[in-house]
Amino acid sequence: MYDPPQAETRSLEPIRRHAAWLLVAFFLALSVFALRNLLEQFDSLRSATTDRQWAGASSGLGMLIHELQRERGLSSGYIASSGENFAEALAIQKIETDASLLALDEKNQTPAVNLNIQQELGNALERLPEMRQRVGQLEISREYTVDRYSDLIDRLFNFQLSTFGNASGSTLFRQQIAFAAFSQAKEKAGQERALLSAMLSDHNFSAGRMLSLNKIKAGEEARLANFLRLAEPEVQARYQAMLEQSFVKDAERIRQKVIAAGLREATYGARLPTGVAPPVLPRPEEWFALSSATINAMKTLEDVLSQSVNAHALQMERRAREEFLISGLLVLFSFALAVILIRQIQRGRRVTQHQLSLAEAVFSNSVESILVTDTEGRIIEVNPAFSRITGYERDEVLGLHPRLLKSGRHDAAFYEDIWQQIRLHGAWKGEVWNRRKNGEIYPALLSIAAVNDEKGLISNYTGMIFDLSQHKNIEALVNQLRTFDGLTGLPNRESWLSALDQAVVNGQRNSSAFSILEVDLDRFKMINESLGHAIGDKVLVESAERIKAALRKYDIVARPGGNRFSVLLYEICNPQDIASICEKLLSAFSHAFDLDGVGAHITTSIGVAIYPNDGSDAETLMLAAESALYSAKADGRNLYKYYAHEMNEMGSQLFKLERMLRLALERHEFSVAYQPQINARSGQLVGVEALLRWQNPELGNISPVQFIPVAEETGLIVPIGEWIMRQACAQARAWQLELGIEIPVAVNLSARQFRRNDLLASVQLVLDETGLPSRLLELEITEGLLMADPIGAIEIMRGLHCLGIKTALDDFGTGYSSLAYLKTFPLNRLKIDRAFVRDLPDNQSDCAISNTIIALGLNLQMEVLAEGVETEAQRDFLAASGCQVFQGYLFGKPMPGEELTRRLHSGEYVPASAAS
Repeated sequence: MYDPPQAETRSLEPIRRHAAWLLVAFFLALSVFALRNLLEQFDSLRSATTDRQWAGASSGLGMLIHELQRERGLSSGYIASSGENFAEALAIQKIETDASLLALDEKNQTPAVNLNIQQELGNALERLPEMRQRVGQLEISREYTVDRYSDLIDRLFNFQLSTFGNASGSTLFRQQIAFAAFSQAKEKAGQERALLSAMLSDHNFSAGRMLSLNKIKAGEEARLANFLRLAEPEVQARYQAMLEQSFVKDAERIRQKVIAAGLREATYGARLPTGVAPPVLPRPEEWFALSSATINAMKTLEDVLSQSVNAHALQMERRAREEFLISGLLVLFSFALAVILIRQIQRGRRVTQHQLSLAEAVFSNSVESILVTDTEGRIIEVNPAFSRITGYERDEVLGLHPRLLKSGRHDAAFYEDIWQQIRLHGAWKGEVWNRRKNGEIYPALLSIAAVNDEKGLISNYTGMIFDLSQHKNIEALVNQLRTFDGLTGLPNRESWLSALDQAVVNGQRNSSAFSILEVDLDRFKMINESLGHAIGDKVLVESAERIKAALRKYDIVARPGGNRFSVLLYEICNPQDIASICEKLLSAFSHAFDLDGVGAHITTSIGVAIYPNDGSDAETLMLAAESALYSAKADGRNLYKYYAHEMNEMGSQLFKLERMLRLALERHEFSVAYQPQINARSGQLVGVEALLRWQNPELGNISPVQFIPVAEETGLIVPIGEWIMRQACAQARAWQLELGIEIPVAVNLSARQFRRNDLLASVQLVLDETGLPSRLLELEITEGLLMADPIGAIEIMRGLHCLGIKTALDDFGTGYSSLAYLKTFPLNRLKIDRAFVRDLPDNQSDCAISNTIIALGLNLQMEVLAEGVETEAQRDFLAASGCQVFQGYLFGKPMPGEELTRRLHSGEYVPASAAS
């Protein structure tokens, strides 16, 4: 309402003469705004009421679900044991279930909830008595029974989930989702209880049941991960405290025994070969009691979640009801006053002083900014909301023109069109950009109306301004979420592709060049799996900041997904300029990341592609950069590579190697070589290291340096590693039985094997199959693997120690060891890497390092072994320094087991101990 058209000059009449018309226009406009707000508040109240009703019903539903889960577990064990177990407990549990159902019917009297509950329970529970009778008579299978109970429980879960979309506040919705995720995790725990009760009752560990067990456990862990991501910190702390309870750990030990039993049955079938002892398993009642204690503890925490949701929902409903009542009163009040004023104007009555006072109160207390001008556009009145929104006090603007609010974003034609509409229709409404007193520009909804006197001439203009800043901010946030990565704030894959397509179009139009970089965090998957997704997210956020800091302000950095970042360098195609930027990026990652007090060095690999030399379209260009990235990783990581056409051929070779590697186990192309380990003083054979060899019919003898990284990347290292362990243990057992001597065998453990949850069970299974005593097995673990997750590594190594298995730290000194952690690892042996032995005794630095490692190992009560001993001078130096065991070509190359057996027969190697 800036610069209104000039009316013909005449004496101004007092504003009171036109007060009625002004108030009518005001109250009608206020009624429209208030009615819209009333409808919004009604929707909020309805949603809040539904949320509160859901929360009220949730505790009763949770108790019923809990009792049905227990009845399902008891029924499963009862059927699996042919009625010999759980009969009395099952009868008692039926009474508890019926009591929970009765309590639910009595508690939920709210019609909106009661109707849904009755419908769900009426359809799902009508067959429960019949099924109970058939369970008692053993007429139906365990699987059928468990499925029917699970279907009933799923129906109750579905009812809970059906109302989540009505959550009227983000905090409540987050609590509901956390509650649902935890309840479903408890359901998975109940399914596991039922399945293991049956397995321990009928000793059926078939592959199908083991697969079901793994699926149940995976589902439980996925839902617990969602719960921990959404739950409040105090709830997370209570959950972690629950995991420390003894019954939780005892139940986990039983589960591991069942897994080991399943692996044994998968290997041998129902009948065990001679010499393999049958597993010793607990009674099903013991498992049921421990798992029930765990589930009861989860139920207690579930009740805490339910109470929190209920309290929050009640609070939100109370607030929504109050706001609805206030909005309703405002609608009635403004509309009633408008009707009264219109009737009084029609009857020719003047507005009473009392009504003017009420109008003034509403005018003063309105949340919308209101201003009134004369016909020449001078401001004659504003309300307090005007001052609050614009920053101008009333006395500052009286007599001035509204043009002081102009933002400068609209031209003269825009305002001319506004007044043209007012001249034609008497009013205008639309969005404008205004400026506050402090210079801030903000969006607003402006409504201008012309007020006529009794002669039909325009006497005043009224303007109502509604601040849209909050709405626009929300719209901007939604738009940002569509186009930006929510974690790092960088453009997402969609935005990246759009920017790259536009760069190609500009390059074609202007005949210009540019380059793109694919930046990948090395070994990020290991950090994410070992330290958790929260730490992984922290690494990604800090990595994004480091990359942005190393680039120009107008370069584009995006995160298409995972641990990959993409960079668009405008007008940079000179290799020297690109190299400078890549060096800055590599340098940005040279200092360690602080991961909850633990310093971790994370490097990057970079692939470079240049437009148009490496691709004339976005897809080809990205493929080229990705090929260059893979080449950088293949050459050792922590470097950058430019795309070359030969890289396509290299990629094909790697694909071929992976394909052959998958077939190698099936075709028996792998073999194991054993390298002797010699006592430094006596010269006796004290052990061997098992080393993998691959002889391929097409490629010949393939070095482990070539195929081990591929096996690690694809996950094939897990079955290959288990095969090596099984072969090595079988060979050591053969030496024990056939030659009467005990030769410990050392086997390298890969990172993927070390991080598997079933590591202890799989190692125990190999020992049981081969009959090798655990004291004759040593597992070698690399330094970098331990430092990725020191706390978790300590727990795993303690588990191996409890099994009687020795552990050795391989390649010591080549990584980033922390001595504070090293002294806590339950290690038996330190291995000096061959890199520090190669130049002994001539290289003074290697001499100092070797002496330090030997002294460290001896002080920590660990045996010290030196790898790569090839000369007598190296042997003599290491022996004088206190090294206890040697391994290297000086004492024997890696050889097949048959050759080592022959040399033992000939007396070339004298073992240190005989079999007991």
